[in-house]
Amino acid sequence: MSVYQIEIESQNPQDSMVSVTLLQTLLSVLIDGSKGALRLRTEGRSTARGVPPQWLQVATQFSMELQGGKLDVESPTLYEAGAELFQQSDWFEELDFERTSFDYFQESLIAALSHEMADSLYDKHLLEAFQRFRHVFNNGAKAIHFLSEKAIQITPDTITVFNELAASLPFPHQVKVAGKLEELRTYDQTFKLITAQGDHAIKGIAKHIAPPEVNALLNKEVLMSGTAYFTTSGKILRIEAEHILAAGARELALWGKLPVPMPY
Repeated sequence: MSVYQIEIESQNPQDSMVSVTLLQTLLSVLIDGSKGALRLRTEGRSTARGVPPQWLQVATQFSMELQGGKLDVESPTLYEAGAELFQQSDWFEELDFERTSFDYFQESLIAALSHEMADSLYDKHLLEAFQRFRHVFNNGAKAIHFLSEKAIQITPDTITVFNELAASLPFPHQVKVAGKLEELRTYDQTFKLITAQGDHAIKGIAKHIAPPEVNALLNKEVLMSGTAYFTTSGKILRIEAEHILAAGARELALWGKLPVPMPY
């Protein structure tokens, strides 16, 4: 278990009480943000329709203690949260099982506030979760301080940063890309495609394609069509595949490049 301390700086320093609505809103951001940051690492997306995977629910089961304006949040490591599941290391090679979902949440927060880290650590929906900090300020908080080694401070001005990042994300669009279907994670149909030109690795999800159809093309050259999602810098974040076919030399030559955002 790891314990994290969060200081809730009140707009009224003389008020020793913390609004229940404020606390409820803050916890909602912490839980949804942690789920989103963790899922983004594994699937290339922070949320999806339907019930979240059970492992994601377990990994974000926090305990808390409130003393004055300081909130202690206890979070299990991923291994503690689901040892049997995370022993399937080939399923979650993107994750360090000694870390917690809260670690990944804070890492994504820092990435969104810093131009020095990978912009693949947040997407539109995770930024929307961060934007909900505004409700914390609407209910009496002046600032939220994450008292870790890399201290994080969230203020009303920080919401503007999240808004600007969300507005700068390229629009998703339909693409075709050809390359080698190198990996497939069966439990969630997440795959890795190596482009025919440049050997770029692309993460994607084949939810809308029958598993036997995808399995039959594993380790083969394929042509894939679907919707591409991008980071703020224009790097491809993931492809949500809709169709997959065996590819020949013509397809590899025509569609083998890394997809890029559409110009505005």
